[in-house]
Amino acid sequence: MNEIPQSWGLRSPSITLYAFHLRNSINQGLEPTVLAAPRLWEQLVDLGNALHIRELQNLRQELICYEADRYFPEAEDIFGAEYFTLLQNQEPSLHFQVPPQAGELELQGLLCPFRLYDTYAIDLTLYSKDTFTLPQLSYFNAQNLILQNVQAFLGQTLLLFGQPLEQEDNYQVLADVCVAQLFPGKHSIELVDTGSLLGNPIFEYESNLTNSVNKLHILVWFKCQDMNSIHMDRVAEILLHLLWCRHKILYVYHQSRWCVNQTKKISGSLDQYRSKFRQIYEATNRRSPLINLLNQLQQIELDYPNYLDDLAEHEKTIGINEINYKTYLDKLEKHPESELSFFQEFLQRVRNKFQRQIQVDRDYLAIGRDRLQRLKATVQESIATEAVASKPPSGKESGEQERKFALAMPEKSHYYGNHALKSNMPGIPPKIYPRLRQALSDCDQFKSHSRLFNFFDANEPLKPWCDDLPEVDNRTERAERLIGFLVNEIRNDTKENVLLILLRLLKDQIDSIKPLHQTLSDLLQELAPILSDSNSNSSAKVVPFSKPTNLESLPKAELVLEANPKGEPMRFIAVDEKLLNCARTVARVSVPKIVSGSIKKIPTGTGWLVTPNLALTCWHVIEARNPKREPPIRASDLQKQIANSTFTFDFTQPGEGIEYDIEQLEHEDVNLDYALLRLRDRQDYPLKKWG
Repeated sequence: MNEIPQSWGLRSPSITLYAFHLRNSINQGLEPTVLAAPRLWEQLVDLGNALHIRELQNLRQELICYEADRYFPEAEDIFGAEYFTLLQNQEPSLHFQVPPQAGELELQGLLCPFRLYDTYAIDLTLYSKDTFTLPQLSYFNAQNLILQNVQAFLGQTLLLFGQPLEQEDNYQVLADVCVAQLFPGKHSIELVDTGSLLGNPIFEYESNLTNSVNKLHILVWFKCQDMNSIHMDRVAEILLHLLWCRHKILYVYHQSRWCVNQTKKISGSLDQYRSKFRQIYEATNRRSPLINLLNQLQQIELDYPNYLDDLAEHEKTIGINEINYKTYLDKLEKHPESELSFFQEFLQRVRNKFQRQIQVDRDYLAIGRDRLQRLKATVQESIATEAVASKPPSGKESGEQERKFALAMPEKSHYYGNHALKSNMPGIPPKIYPRLRQALSDCDQFKSHSRLFNFFDANEPLKPWCDDLPEVDNRTERAERLIGFLVNEIRNDTKENVLLILLRLLKDQIDSIKPLHQTLSDLLQELAPILSDSNSNSSAKVVPFSKPTNLESLPKAELVLEANPKGEPMRFIAVDEKLLNCARTVARVSVPKIVSGSIKKIPTGTGWLVTPNLALTCWHVIEARNPKREPPIRASDLQKQIANSTFTFDFTQPGEGIEYDIEQLEHEDVNLDYALLRLRDRQDYPLKKWG
């Protein structure tokens, strides 16, 4: 459309920037935040300088995370809550005026800065009570200053809101023109889809850039009929959380692509190292070059699993945020006359593309890890069998190489009965053990102790061992401990090694086209003759020493390391399992503190599921008031707090967990400080799952 009809315009338009910036990361070490955490606030100060907005220029003085203009994030710790405003005195927003340029209309503004779990978030709104023609919408984004100055790490969304001057048959054309006026010259912005929110049309636009910082995500929402103000306030809060989950998913998926590229580079270099090994092996003096090659492979072996671990962490983070995104979307679509198919389509894209792609990448890259381990094992064997040169090496450098080699080579393992005198697993050759450990830790059953327990309990050949499974916190150690636990265990009826039974059952659970299925099959073939032979000779594997040994000949320092010298009774794992089951009923309770209809912050407490639908928590958690300093809660505020509170089960770390709304308050006792609440069940995650 070349000419804009003069009748087109918007009453009381506003533009809101939702921006999300990373505050914390698992890679920040001992620092309180990531290095770039304060950048969002510095960018807002720069925006204030560009637009001559005094309140933004002095923003550091208004934020609780600054002391005397110095970033001091530790000041946030006193609040305890995971979603709260960052303004001093817990003010909900910072109001300001935008000085008009020549010929421009006057704009008002407000800034709502938040701490949202591990993220800094802002709601920056510019608005006017005047009527704007469509060309005048460019005043909201003069010279593209907002997006040039504010580039949040996780991403951002721009929301245009206003009332059309006239009723239209097709509001999409009007929305297209509005976007073109806000972003002149941006030809890569395309309409994604349309929907309805509170009975009014809403449109989604997106640029085709892949970088989360530079990518434009735009919503246009027209007010064509009146809306309930309470519904609008609630929608604004839910939309903030929904967009937060969306941008975290996109950012993490973008990070996963980087991990995949780095891992593919390493995997692609293995052919060069294999060729190098062949060249060394054809030479006469092989030992020193082989040791150098082994050192290089060991460095790669450190990097490769790190990237795979990061990829697994990215997959987990996307899965958690996908669940949270769906929770917030369900809440949004519960509002009257709301149909948001484009938000649903994003959810399908996460499930059908992002999560599946990462799963495919992990399976594919696991092959490279196996190739690396096989090459390293081959080099180690070659060094072990290579004869030492007739002239012994001299000099500090050669001695250092030999020392590194000694540390790199796997330690010989000696066992007396079932008591390890040195580290390694009995009966498992050093070249097989790393692949076995990695393959087991890659199995879904090793994600948690409960999943592994359920797998043993569900399979009759493994069931006798389910109550004695070792409990540890991570998958790799869980695999190590289980190998040591089962390597010498055999069934009395079939005389079959239990570790072999486990490998066979795990293999049968995996699709035959997946690389992990083939890896487990190979391990079964390699270990079957080793473990079957050892078990046919003795139930307690004995690896003989180089010299005959008895208990009297063992050094005293080794004898005193007996695990249970006092013969105390064993602690049965069933006790710990019972405690774990009880812990599943515990939830984090998030209650928005509402005063005179306005949310101040969202403190948290603890709740317990006492029946499949009833939960118990403290009354002071639901009330969210300090009786010594604040008046009693008003009935209207209490109802709003209950309606907007959530119970989060499986809350293992910030941003994770399964949320449930409160249906109603069943009973409370202020003196005994308890409240009994009925929770709203979910079909995808029934409450009975938690006890």
